[in-house]
Amino acid sequence: MKTILITLITLGALSSIAQPTVTGKTSPATDIVITLPANSITLTGTATQRNNGHPILDTTWTKTSGPAATITHSSNRMTTTVTNLVVGTYVFKLTATDKQASATATVTVHVLPGTLPIELSSFTVVQDADGVKLSWRTNIESNNAYFVVQQSADGLQFTDIATVFSKAVHGNSNSPIDYSFAIFGVVVKADMSNLMLVMTLLGLIGLLNKLSKWKKGLLMAAVCMLLFSCSKSVQTPTATIKSKTQYRLKQVDLDGHFTYSAVKVL
Repeated sequence: MKTILITLITLGALSSIAQPTVTGKTSPATDIVITLPANSITLTGTATQRNNGHPILDTTWTKTSGPAATITHSSNRMTTTVTNLVVGTYVFKLTATDKQASATATVTVHVLPGTLPIELSSFTVVQDADGVKLSWRTNIESNNAYFVVQQSADGLQFTDIATVFSKAVHGNSNSPIDYSFAIFGVVVKADMSNLMLVMTLLGLIGLLNKLSKWKKGLLMAAVCMLLFSCSKSVQTPTATIKSKTQYRLKQVDLDGHFTYSAVKVL
């Protein structure tokens, strides 16, 4: 009975001992996305004792999942460097141990192939009753700073019309993110006046030679009134854009480098 009592007291004392407080992160973010050819990362953390007389005795960085990699200093270092990373997802763990307890913290590193800073899964441009709406989705973002929405009338000279900042934390994400930008109060002008003028002139060529002089005068007056009416019907607000307007996205990363999306024609 005495032995059982001593055992219970010992277990109770051990259970009351708090674990060390451990935090871990990559530099500069908690979890990070890097793109090849960059193939190394810095891991750093903290370990704080929770019980008097129980200082931290050891800290160890280990790889718990992911492809092969090299941890430069795995033991007794709060900060270490991991090299030889390849494409894939890694999880690294920092373990801190005192006299009687231990605690851990994990960080995740996503390594992407050396392609674009973003993976753009969709980009659409549509017109509705309110104007023009651009929508796009990214599947992955790496060091993405922002998007510049650009517009062109000829496909050669593009003008910046808006800046849309990345929604990803620190510009990095491996989950889908949706973006949109609306141009309100615009209408598409299809240049119907030019088409009407061509059709009218073709009709005149066939009729003028068959009419008397006074009938020719009446026909010309009617045509002028028709053209004037058509020109009034296609008047549009100041924000009018022509049909065949082209749009694209300029993606700018945190280092100032940029790439362009495919061009969409409205």
